[in-house]
Amino acid sequence: MMDSLDVITAGIEAAEPPSRWPEPREIKADLPPAPPFEAKVLLPEILASFVLDEADRMPCPPDYVAAALMVAAGSVIGTRCALKPKRRDDWVVTPNLFGACVGDPSAKKTPAIKVSMRFLDRLEAQEAKQLAAATKVHAAEMIAFEARQAVLRTKMKSAVHASNNQQMRDTVTDIQNLEPPEEPQPRRFKSNDATTEKLGDLLVHNTAGLLVFRDELMGLLSSWEKESREGDRAFYLEGWNGTSSFNIDRIGRGSLRIKTLCLSVFGGIQPDLLAQYLSGIATSLDNDGRIQRFQVMVFPEAVPWEWRDRVPTRGSREAMRAMFDRLAAFDPLQDGAEPADDFVKLAHFQFDDEAQELFIEWCGELHRERIANETNPLMKQHLGKFEKLFCAMSLILHLAEGRLGPVNVASAMRAAAWCQYLEGHARRIYALVETAKISTARTLGRRLREGKLQDGFTARDVVRKGWTGIASTLQAEAALAVLEDFGWVSALDEEEQPGRPTTRYVINPSIRKVAT
Repeated sequence: MMDSLDVITAGIEAAEPPSRWPEPREIKADLPPAPPFEAKVLLPEILASFVLDEADRMPCPPDYVAAALMVAAGSVIGTRCALKPKRRDDWVVTPNLFGACVGDPSAKKTPAIKVSMRFLDRLEAQEAKQLAAATKVHAAEMIAFEARQAVLRTKMKSAVHASNNQQMRDTVTDIQNLEPPEEPQPRRFKSNDATTEKLGDLLVHNTAGLLVFRDELMGLLSSWEKESREGDRAFYLEGWNGTSSFNIDRIGRGSLRIKTLCLSVFGGIQPDLLAQYLSGIATSLDNDGRIQRFQVMVFPEAVPWEWRDRVPTRGSREAMRAMFDRLAAFDPLQDGAEPADDFVKLAHFQFDDEAQELFIEWCGELHRERIANETNPLMKQHLGKFEKLFCAMSLILHLAEGRLGPVNVASAMRAAAWCQYLEGHARRIYALVETAKISTARTLGRRLREGKLQDGFTARDVVRKGWTGIASTLQAEAALAVLEDFGWVSALDEEEQPGRPTTRYVINPSIRKVAT
């Protein structure tokens, strides 16, 4: 009788005679191409001129500048107004968005993003000056308030001493009517690195919302996974909705009630780090739609470096500065928005008739065709959040041009173009999941060529080696599936193996001829 090793060896020999081996292929995967950035289609002239000028002078992909610009503009509008996409329903959409620039460290993500963030920095600097003046006024008002308090205390003591009940009642009324002057609070537009608790403090006094800017966005995403910080993720996900109240209760810090929790998020991220993060989501049950909320996420092809030194296009930056100043101060009701009421708690714009018909048609095509026929689970969930993207983009573009009244069809058409453009980038980004598998498979393939494993090995044998990127049986099996597709290994069918149902792999002897 053969022992177990003989059985395995016999099974291997019977399972894969040399004539069955396919020609092994080079292990590689190409990402889908990045959609081209068509500035004149996606942006009105005032924005297109700025984006193209800044990108050309760096140089960097215009996608980076445009994505950051749109998210920054939406964050300034915040909850001061919303879009009501349906005529009769009370559903409203705020223009806050989550986004990111994806690229290698040399792709000039940070300089491109900061081109738009500097407008928020300028707004905060202006607010700081106004706060300094308001603080002086408040100090004077506090002196007057405290003097009135002192007078009323003296009056109350006199009334008590004289047993003058009427004077006591009148003095109590005066004390109750004495309101302390409201302390001025800084108006903030963005935060770079704050805890959830501190963001809550800021949002109590900044009801229009804030933009959270992280140069390295992976730091923020990773923080959501830390033990005891589970509430941070819920805070941000609720902030993406932009319309709900939120209560924070902490021992030692008391309670905070945020009237309307509205957050925008933007930052940069490297493709390899994003690939690892996406792979973790795709292979786990912990997919709550957090990454799908980053809908203004662009991953363009790198722009070749050139030395460029020229004067900026005249008036371009000044026009953007004026636009942000206007968005920070405008009154939506004066610009044609409908006032808030008991059921719609934000001032809101609506589509005009032509834009409304376009949105209805677009929604039908989104749900009946694109979502219904989508096979990638991550992409399907991503498309499921496109209605907010369409509405937010429509409102941002409408207000960026300084238009009055209902959102017109030109802004709606540009919003539809943005959705199509960003869908292409999303497909390219989610393809990084497969790229990560390919990268792991290439690593394992090199080990096989070096003779680190012998015929009959299992996925658990691979994990035991402790090689980079293969920390679990699931990762090993994924890499082996790729190697099998490329003809590097062959899995023995479980029914061909007597005893325990363990899948074993044999190695194509021709792999040494193929590059990795």
